[in-house]
Amino acid sequence: MKTKLKVGDNVKILCGKDRGKTGKVVSIDRKNLKVIVKSCNMVKKVVKARTPQEKSKIIDKEAPIDISNVMLFSSGIASRIGFKFENNEKKRYLKKNGENV
Repeated sequence: MKTKLKVGDNVKILCGKDRGKTGKVVSIDRKNLKVIVKSCNMVKKVVKARTPQEKSKIIDKEAPIDISNVMLFSSGIASRIGFKFENNEKKRYLKKNGENV
């Protein structure tokens, strides 16, 4: 499914334990409509040892967030995204202030 967000966009988290935090989009799962935001929604994951000499570890990892719970964040404003044509090119813009993304 199409989404208006792209990898590298700055987003603000709207709900959940990290509500109000901002970060960059690391990856987008378009099939399940989930995004992974850098340093947000961290969970602990146990990594088992591959060999008997290694030890198991607990690592912090970003968990996916539903795409409806994030909003594009630019110049201090979180806003929805719209599209408009300028010089026969499709451009994204913030609906609150009209700024091009």
